[in-house]
Amino acid sequence: MTTTAGPIRHDRYRFCPACGAPLELQRLRPDEPPRLVCSKCSGVVYLDPKVVTCVILEIDDKILLMRRKRLDDTHKWLLPGGYVDEGEPVELAAIREIREEVNLDITLDGLVGVFSYAGWPPVIIVYSAHLDKAEPSAGEETEDLDLFSHDQIPWDKLAFPSTRDALLAYVQGRTCQPMPLSVSTLTHNP
Repeated sequence: MTTTAGPIRHDRYRFCPACGAPLELQRLRPDEPPRLVCSKCSGVVYLDPKVVTCVILEIDDKILLMRRKRLDDTHKWLLPGGYVDEGEPVELAAIREIREEVNLDITLDGLVGVFSYAGWPPVIIVYSAHLDKAEPSAGEETEDLDLFSHDQIPWDKLAFPSTRDALLAYVQGRTCQPMPLSVSTLTHNP
């Protein structure tokens, strides 16, 4: 599996935000992940996911992919997108990110899907948009842009599982449908 923004790291937080005492990693219930719990006041620190929004933008029947200027992304293709700011509507964040990364103004067509992965902090919300003609140009954080027909998508050079999964859903016409949920239950053998 390709990494996304990195694993959830409990070691980023060491002290309780309420009383300043050390935090300890504890499993409060058997069916939940370990939580950071204050050793003094028993307060629980919940690590919330970060929301990311991306857009599958088709221009003249080709999908726009980009490469970022960040060292770990320069050789991998991904969908234009980025983090949603606190209080910002997700749809407006998607439009803003397209403007920032590829210098285009768009109108969203619909929701492709919502993607999340066990052990990784971001939740990725992917929309679609179409333009008949446009000339995208690299924004401040963008290294390179290219348009790919559906049969030319560089599947082996995509940056994130969410990019792959969203593109697969899109080209297979499976948009706006929930991803199959696979749940493993704990079983105890006597």
